[in-house]
Amino acid sequence: MLPTVAGLGVVAVLLIGPVPAVLSRAHWVQREPRAVLVLWQALGLAAGLAAGGAVLAAALAPLAGSLPRALAAYVRAGALTGGLDVLHLFLLGAAVGLFGWLLAMTGVSSWRAGRMRSRQRELVDLVSTPWPNRVSPARATGAGARLIEHPAAAAYCLPGPSSRVVITTGALSLLEPDELDAVLAHEHAHLAERHDLLLLPFAAWSEALFGLAGTQRTRLAVAQLVEMLADDRACLGRDRNVLAAALARVGVAGATGVAPTGSLASTELALLPRVQRLLAPPAPSLSLRTLSYAAAVVVVTAPFWAFVLPLVVA
Repeated sequence: MLPTVAGLGVVAVLLIGPVPAVLSRAHWVQREPRAVLVLWQALGLAAGLAAGGAVLAAALAPLAGSLPRALAAYVRAGALTGGLDVLHLFLLGAAVGLFGWLLAMTGVSSWRAGRMRSRQRELVDLVSTPWPNRVSPARATGAGARLIEHPAAAAYCLPGPSSRVVITTGALSLLEPDELDAVLAHEHAHLAERHDLLLLPFAAWSEALFGLAGTQRTRLAVAQLVEMLADDRACLGRDRNVLAAALARVGVAGATGVAPTGSLASTELALLPRVQRLLAPPAPSLSLRTLSYAAAVVVVTAPFWAFVLPLVVA
C-alpha cells in the first residue's frame, strides 16, 4: 500500500501548496475566470480527498495491498478494530476525524455566514432608507436596495433569502449617475449568480486548515476572480470604461473598508487589476477554457486513480 500512501500524500502536498501558489500568480486566468474557478474548486476537493485518503490508506495498509481491498477486508472483519493494531487504529481514527473535520467546518462556515448576513441585513434595515431609484430604476430591481449615510463611497450586497444591495451617500456624491448604475449592476450580478455559495467552500477550507498561507492565497485568488465575473456581467450592454472609472474613483479616494464582513463588495477588492482588465479586456480563449476544464477533471480524479491503480496493477 506504500505507493498509494505516497501517491496520495504527494497529490495532497502539491494541491495545498505549490499548485495554488503558481495558479494564484498567473495572469492568464483573467481571460477565462469562470473556467479557472471550476479548476480552483477541483483543486480544493481533490486536496481534501487526497489528504484524508493518504491517512486512510496508511491506517488500512496491514489488511491488503490496495485501498479498495483493504476497505473490503476491514468491513468483512465485522469488528471496530478490524484486526488492526493500536497504531493503525489511531491512524484510522485520524482519517475519519479529518474527513469529519472538513465536513463539519463546511457546515459551521455556512451557518456562521448565514447568521452574520442575517444580522447585517437587520442592521442595514435599521440605519438605512430605501434606495431612491434615481439612477436607472430598471436596474435597481430584484433586491432590496438601501441607502446608508456614510461619507465613504461604497457599494455591497448581502446575499441570502432576503438579499440587500447597499449604497452609501458617499457613493452618490463621488460617482457619476452612469458609474453608480454600473456599480449597482455589479452587485446584482453577485446576487444573480449566487457568488456567495461559490466562495463558501474556500472559506471553510481556509478555516479547516487554520488559515495556512496556501489556503489564504487560494481564498483571495478565488474572490478576485468572482469580482471579475461580476464585472463582466455588469458590463453586458454597458461601456466597460464606465465601471472602470467608478472603481478608479473609489481607489483614488481611498474609500475602502466600509463593507461589513460577509458581504460582497464591488469597491473593496483588487481594484487596480480589475480596472486594468476593464480598460483592456483580455480576449477570451477557447483553448485556455478547454484546458482549464480538462485540468479540473484530471485534478479531481487524481485521488480516485491513486485508489484504483494499485488494484488494477495487482
